[in-house]
Amino acid sequence: MKGSLATILAGLALVGAPPTAADSLAVTSLRLERSGGAWQASVEWRVPWDRKPFNEVHEGVPIDFTVELELLRDRGWWFDASVEKTRVRQEIYYNRLTRQYRVIDWATGQRLFTRKWPQARRQAQRTGSIEVAKSDRVQAEVDYYVGARVVARREQLSLPARIVASLTSLWEGASEWRYRPLAR
Repeated sequence: MKGSLATILAGLALVGAPPTAADSLAVTSLRLERSGGAWQASVEWRVPWDRKPFNEVHEGVPIDFTVELELLRDRGWWFDASVEKTRVRQEIYYNRLTRQYRVIDWATGQRLFTRKWPQARRQAQRTGSIEVAKSDRVQAEVDYYVGARVVARREQLSLPARIVASLTSLWEGASEWRYRPLAR
């Protein structure tokens, strides 16, 4: 009996601890500013590159991130809280033939080609300015706030990585929402 209990405990130790908040996909920064008649947002996030399936980017598996932004207002009972929604894509992959990491920001059209992993990683974890709403859509007497989250899409993963991602808790596919108020 004691031997089987020890075996079970050893097996649980090998499985490891569940992922913590520091090990998951998370929005780390959301900056808002008014520019040229529109509200712009810049988002930065953290990716656990050392965990599967994110570390498969070094094998040539493209990882697709979608940044979701939502402009919300204090809800009156007759109004919907959501005013505007915006989604932008960011993609990173490694091209084995050229030995370069490629980061594509689909919102701005910027493409980065580099052999340096730290530079590619930094670029893949942030967006440029994204238009959240035109200034004329924001009323002066109403409180507004912007929510942001990042979603890692599974569709681009290899079949074995998709199976692992859907059957285990190793895939933290979406971050928590992070909110910031709009300055009046």
